[in-house]
Amino acid sequence: MCPTGILEPGNELNMRVAYLPQVKAGKESYCTGCRRCEYACPEWCIYVIDQEEESSNEKAKT
Repeated sequence: MCPTGILEPGNELNMRVAYLPQVKAGKESYCTGCRRCEYACPEWCIYVIDQEEESSNEKAKT
């Protein structure tokens, strides 16, 4: 599902007995933000947060 191949099965099982996906260590910067992972997975399972949006949210909290 991920064109850059940065996702892998995690170590934790969820309540559906499936391994939650996680980003491979050190590969975070390779995400293109295409959102294919969001569209392929059930609603609210995975969501993409833009780094700029995340940093502006942190500034608003302080």
